[in-house]
Amino acid sequence: MQQANYLQQLLVTLRTRLLVMCASVGIALEEAGKALVSNDPGRAAAVIESDVAIDALENEIDEMALRLLARSQPVASDLRFVVTSLRMVVDLERIGDEAVSMAEQATLMQEMPGFSVIPHVRELYVSAREAFENAVRVFRENDAQGALIMSRGDDEAVQTEVRIIQGLMEGLSDPQNTLKPHQAMHIILVTRSLTRIWRRSVNIAEHVYFISRGESLKHKGESRDVMFSAPATPPAAGGFTPAAGAGSTPVNGGFTTAAASGETVKPHEADVNEKNPSRRNRVEKGTDSAEKVAAEKGTDNA
Repeated sequence: MQQANYLQQLLVTLRTRLLVMCASVGIALEEAGKALVSNDPGRAAAVIESDVAIDALENEIDEMALRLLARSQPVASDLRFVVTSLRMVVDLERIGDEAVSMAEQATLMQEMPGFSVIPHVRELYVSAREAFENAVRVFRENDAQGALIMSRGDDEAVQTEVRIIQGLMEGLSDPQNTLKPHQAMHIILVTRSLTRIWRRSVNIAEHVYFISRGESLKHKGESRDVMFSAPATPPAAGGFTPAAGAGSTPVNGGFTTAAASGETVKPHEADVNEKNPSRRNRVEKGTDSAEKVAAEKGTDNA
């Protein structure tokens, strides 16, 4: 009991430090946006300096999680949480890095009075901020359903980025447009940072789903909707799917052709034939019958 209480205290501490890191990254992201709006080099410098504290939090959480794994050996959902925390800090640290990149662009643009990136990327900026705030919320509330909904926004981030870049290309090709190539470069760099922030926020939401449900949403794409809504198809008796034909023999690299019906049988069914004596006997009888019929037809033709 004492060991269990000690483990829970460590998990609570780890969770608290993750939330502190989320708050620090959120502040950096907000300040970077304000620096871009006003081309404020002082605010941008503060964002760049704050990255040191975010990096220190990443190292602290890494050490805490590894020490917890080594000493307490958590299992089930506790283990998923500890392992996922090691992944989450990477996404949080990278979001902090992108906030620094945005602040650096604000510093570079201080010599461009009257020009601001935000009007060109406002839609993406608002969506990226909302994605991060929602990711923090689903983590804080352990909201698996909200995390699943968020995981569908990855493609939307890329589509928004493409729309912005297409608009820039059209503007640069228009002789009446006042946008300069070096200004477009700053817009593209900020756009890339915002897209990465949005997609990293989606990663955090997917981590939350894994902690709560034990199911990974990584690399699922559109199939995630089917995966979580459609009931699983139970296997047939014996753990395999029977062949469509009565008899089959392996040909051409493991694929099998039914002797009587000509239907194709999958390779794993051929393996089952080898491991199941009774089934193998039926296969051999079916093959012998087919060969006998073929021989009789050959005799008739002759």
